Amino acid sequence: MNTAEKLKGQIPYPCCPKEKAMAFESSHGRASYKCPRCGKFAIFDFDKMTAYPAEPARGASHKFKMKASSID
Repeated sequence: MNTAEKLKGQIPYPCCPKEKAMAFESSHGRASYKCPRCGKFAIFDFDKMTAYPAEPARGASHKFKMKASSID
C-alpha cells in the first residue's frame, strides 16, 4: 500500500487555507501545529477533521522539562 491509500484526508490551516496537514487513518485526538507560512498556531482535531486558531502555549516545554527532572 502506498501513503495515499492510508490517508484519512487533509485539514487546511484556518489562517492559510493553501497549507494543509495530512491525517492518516490511524490519527485520533488533537494536536497543535505552527503554520509554515505565517507562523500562527492552530489546533487540529483528527476525529472531527477540523482545525481552529489557537494561542501559543507559552512555557509549555519548560513545564514538561520540570516534570521529567523531578521524576529522576
